[in-house]
Amino acid sequence: MNWSKNDWKEEDNLYSPKRKVNNKGSRYHPHIIGSFYSQKNKRPVEYESLGERLFYYYLELDTSVLRYYVQPIVVPIFSQNDEWPHIPDVLAFKLGFQPLLYQIKDNPDNELTPKEELCNRYCRSLALEKGWEYSVIYPKTMPQTLTRNIRFLKGFLKMRKYYPDWYEKVVDRLSFLENGSIEYLAISFKETIDPLYLKPLIYHLLAKGTFLTDVNEIINSQSIITVNFQMVEPSTLSKGAVNFVL
Repeated sequence: MNWSKNDWKEEDNLYSPKRKVNNKGSRYHPHIIGSFYSQKNKRPVEYESLGERLFYYYLELDTSVLRYYVQPIVVPIFSQNDEWPHIPDVLAFKLGFQPLLYQIKDNPDNELTPKEELCNRYCRSLALEKGWEYSVIYPKTMPQTLTRNIRFLKGFLKMRKYYPDWYEKVVDRLSFLENGSIEYLAISFKETIDPLYLKPLIYHLLAKGTFLTDVNEIINSQSIITVNFQMVEPSTLSKGAVNFVL
């Protein structure tokens, strides 16, 4: 579905967190709860496990994810002898997809308890009723290099004051070069700006999806990058105007 023109006011109200995070189930890891500021949602996001935090970082970096909500809804669960409210972990709105409701777990090898199976069944039924999709996911099973890159790039999502002054220049130059290392691109501006000053912008453009690289290799100054032309307005590119000497 196309959510690109949504102002999100209705969703912000409807899917606000239904409870505060806690570490009730974290007897041996009492400090894994926390929060961070979401550049995508423009508000703090709370998490109850390292797996949740990793997945929320991934949602921050996924350019097709337009909005996501943690602890978004209450799902009433009924068994023969009991009933209780269950709150799934996150609801994501992704361009071209139905809303995606997720439950985040640590290890797919752990056998589900009858209570967990019942929760999944009710969540899946509610998602079907609303026209959503429901999945149980295991972010901590992602390859180590990919998780490292997600954590690394998430730290460069925040805009710095000087970025707008250099954005078009940097995108234009990489467009002219077609591809090159982060180090090479930064050094190409050494006559006008300290390359160390420019590298955070290049990593920011990677984090925002304006530049592309192989995320299955460790991202560093030697990573080869290219322009993601699907994310760049044609009017910002002026290849013929680029003229520099290393």
